[in-house]
Amino acid sequence: MSILKYSVACFVFLIFCHLKAQENISESIDELLKVYDSNGEPGLSVKVIRDGESIYSKGLGLSNLDYDIKNSDSTVHNIASITKQFTAAAIWALINEDKLSLEDDIRTYFPEFPDYGEVVKIKHLLNHTSGIRNYHTLMYLSGFDYDNNYYDNNTVLELAKRQKNLNHLPNEKVSYSNTNYNLLTLIIERVSGLNLNDYLKLKILEPLKMNSTFVRVEHGKPIKNRAIGYVPDGNGFKYSVNSQLSYGAGSMGSSVNDLAIWTQMLNEQISEFKPLAQFLKQTETLNSGKKANYARGVMIDTYKGFEVVGHSGYGFGARSHLIAVKEKQLGIIVLTNTQTIDATRVAYQVLDILLKDEKMKEVKTIQSSFKKQDVNQFTGEFKEINSDMTMKLFVENDTLKALGSMGKTPVALVQYATNKFHRAQSENVKYDFTPSSSHDMVISFGGTPFYFKHAKFIDETLVTVKDFIGDFYSEELDVNYRFYLKDNVLKLTYKENEEVTLKPIQLNQFGNGDRTLYHFVKDRNGKVTGMLLSCDGTVKEIIFKKKRITI
Repeated sequence: MSILKYSVACFVFLIFCHLKAQENISESIDELLKVYDSNGEPGLSVKVIRDGESIYSKGLGLSNLDYDIKNSDSTVHNIASITKQFTAAAIWALINEDKLSLEDDIRTYFPEFPDYGEVVKIKHLLNHTSGIRNYHTLMYLSGFDYDNNYYDNNTVLELAKRQKNLNHLPNEKVSYSNTNYNLLTLIIERVSGLNLNDYLKLKILEPLKMNSTFVRVEHGKPIKNRAIGYVPDGNGFKYSVNSQLSYGAGSMGSSVNDLAIWTQMLNEQISEFKPLAQFLKQTETLNSGKKANYARGVMIDTYKGFEVVGHSGYGFGARSHLIAVKEKQLGIIVLTNTQTIDATRVAYQVLDILLKDEKMKEVKTIQSSFKKQDVNQFTGEFKEINSDMTMKLFVENDTLKALGSMGKTPVALVQYATNKFHRAQSENVKYDFTPSSSHDMVISFGGTPFYFKHAKFIDETLVTVKDFIGDFYSEELDVNYRFYLKDNVLKLTYKENEEVTLKPIQLNQFGNGDRTLYHFVKDRNGKVTGMLLSCDGTVKEIIFKKKRITI
């Protein structure tokens, strides 16, 4: 055989192997997703790119139940918190125009914002280290009626301005707060003179040819190929009639086709926007000297030895997840129009399929660099900081297991480094026991941290529940809480919330079983004078004062 014929034969064989591998990947992803292939329910759109080429692109289920319209790769979904990286991209564009700086004090743009005695900078908003409280949690605690009341970014600003304290010092730790990105949006609009949608289209979206991507800055505008978001209601599904116009932390629409372009940008394949990719992936060093996992609108994590850039999203009738792996030039996008499909789990299952045959050199290096520790030293009871969520870690059959108060079954943990574990079935969920003065355990979901401390829980029978009844008022939330007894159980009623059952957690502390902690304050005589309200791990100690009873 001539050299030319041999070369042609080798080339044809390589092409055949490549096509066969792609076919196997498609079949595996089809098998994974077939459970969502419904002609009568909402579903999802999925796209996978490798080396800049689409290797899988499909929609399953219906985007509109009224008209039996199917999801496709061009369906426009609510991408929820994936929005944040686009807002961060607008900040990058303004920096390039010398119109602002990462080091700018946010009070330069909001002179009316409280002076906490600490400088909150734009860079602190970008990576969630500002300590500013999450407005969604604040609205929940104030009894906000999402179904009937309107709110927008100015509403968020006014609520943030009423807060008397930060959750923590700026740059102390990552504490996820949507408020950060609503404030960034207001800054972008004040500096650029354009709304976020118009500015992004001009500087980012149109140059990238992401023509189906937009920020929802107004109501009533027709959107081609739009998916309706649904939640189950017991008799099928319902869609949202919410009229809010808060955006920047969420409220963007896009398709998996458009977001495939975005993952190529994140993987630094688009030369014009390589500086943007590097900007978004840049992490900051915290006050402690440790690196933050949250960068600028994206989370930076490791998975099976590879650096993964990603973000999830969760909103009414929508869940989403985007992953970019530069080393393998992979992009995975999962967008759903129902909350019943876990987009993050699906995205990592797809990533598992793509990495199935890869050599995990880095994993082997990590595994050989530590000695396995006695897992009994990590056992005990924990409580999330600024929350009532509890976690029990115990050893069963020589395996460390974790069971949270909001979980049903224990999950097995596998050690991968000194003081560090991940879930046996979900390597993107990690448990870090590295000693710290502020916490004893950090649980991270794809890079987003949740902080826990060892806890000693109180015997409910020893609590004199009647000591905590009364009316309490918060200026920060402008709401009244009434605590009362019913069948010797402490109950709470406040705006839009009736008869919330509370359970003793620790001394003078109660929880509602939904990550809300009520810490009652007593004077020297043991009389309750106030209450400090914390929630979701993102809101710390809102001040409530007990009202005096007047006769």
